[in-house]
This record gives sequence, structure tokens and C-alpha cells, in this order.
Amino acid sequence: MKPYVIQSRVHNWDPWEVCPGKEFFSLEEARKAFEALPVKHGHRIAERYTQVRYKSVKE
Repeated sequence: MKPYVIQSRVHNWDPWEVCPGKEFFSLEEARKAFEALPVKHGHRIAERYTQVRYKSVKE
């Protein structure tokens, strides 16, 4: 799994989604791809991570 991605969203209230084909092994590669975007508004570089959440179960 590649740790850096470029994400996009249309509106401020929309969730961030990973752009297809925009996953990178290094932050430098991600920055170069971000700078090559014609429109940067609504895009960002993000670091992918694994998050584990637990919720209590009612018995």
C-alpha cells in the first residue's frame, strides 16, 4: 500500500476521496504530482494510515 495519496472533494461538506491513480511511495512524488494539477482547489495531499476503532457492545 502506498502511503501518500492525492484526495479531492467538490464541496466543503463532502468527504475526501482518493483520486484514482494518485497514490505515491514518497512525499516528494506526491508534491510533484500535486504541482502538476491544473486546478489545485479541492485537492490535497494526504498520508494514508490504518485506524482501529472500538465501540462498546450492549448486552
